[in-house]
Amino acid sequence: MDASRRPAAWNLLEWLCRLVLAAVFLFAAWPKLLDPAAFAKAIDNYRVTFPLIGKGYENLVAGFLPALEFVTALGLLWNRTKRAATLLVMIMLVMFIILISQAVLRGLNIDCGCFGSGATSKLMARHVGLTAILEDVVWLALAVFVYIRTPRRS
Repeated sequence: MDASRRPAAWNLLEWLCRLVLAAVFLFAAWPKLLDPAAFAKAIDNYRVTFPLIGKGYENLVAGFLPALEFVTALGLLWNRTKRAATLLVMIMLVMFIILISQAVLRGLNIDCGCFGSGATSKLMARHVGLTAILEDVVWLALAVFVYIRTPRRS
């Protein structure tokens, strides 16, 4: 590939990464937005208790996280917000990797809850495990690539 086509190829690759990440996050958010109670149960299955908060945070997270995923996915598609959206995607993916990893280490045999619990989501359902962690690491690598490629606004 000659030097004049290299920037265009990198830009195309960045767009593809943004589209893939946006599609994954939209596909993950939609069923959870439609059934927050089922998502709250999936969150509770992780059996995580936070200091000072304890239990009972599941409903708050089930209401907030899918909306954040949805808005962040849309933000990936707009040039003005792609850097902030990519940063949010990276933070969420690191959080997901940590939660899935702790569930694996504790021997929990649960659905990860990543794609909700609707009929379509059952096709994407996966148990916590190495495969789920590796998938999230791949999504994280795409997000890091987009973040690095996006110049900081002054």
